[in-house]
Amino acid sequence: HKPTKFQTSDRPAPTESELEMFLTRLLVGKETKLNQNRALTVPPIDSKTGLKYNSVTGNTAGSQVWIVYENGRAYPEYLVRYYVGNRDESRSPYESKKEARKSRRWSSCSFELDASTSNTSSSNLQASAPNLGARQGSWEFLSETGWVAYDAINNALIEKTFQAYSVAATAPSIVVIKGPRWEYEVDVANMKQRNIQHPDSTERQIHFRSI
Repeated sequence: HKPTKFQTSDRPAPTESELEMFLTRLLVGKETKLNQNRALTVPPIDSKTGLKYNSVTGNTAGSQVWIVYENGRAYPEYLVRYYVGNRDESRSPYESKKEARKSRRWSSCSFELDASTSNTSSSNLQASAPNLGARQGSWEFLSETGWVAYDAINNALIEKTFQAYSVAATAPSIVVIKGPRWEYEVDVANMKQRNIQHPDSTERQIHFRSI
């Protein structure tokens, strides 16, 4: 979205180089994966139930996308303003995410924490991710397109479980984490991740990538 200077808003007017996009929470319901079809105006019917799917998913320009056909299924949670080009320190005071994490402003921001923190298994988390100690690196899972790093909170939960299990084999080797869509069991003994909400209980390999 390109806001115009004529739009009235509580937020500051954009400059010529700025763009905006919504970060939303999406209720996908029962989905089906399809190839791109611009003629599709409503979800197809599930042959097993005779009812329409709630959403459609597929790949566009190398990214997985979800399409819903009811406005009430998408909640615009954040409006993100960004620009393309060389870094402008007045708009981007931090050169990297790592640098931003060191600031007090970052510690008061709940955006990243809220996107991945479970209300059950992660109830022992503090406002920021625990320090991983001497090990430098991150936990990753193997997706269809390659290895993907877990977010800071889930990474810390997995590492905490791994460290405890490494010290005492009787300690639990499985931790439940929550992603944007699903909950997973991560087994650090067998280096596996299992989707505990998907009907197929999809399993993926995990590993720790040192840096």
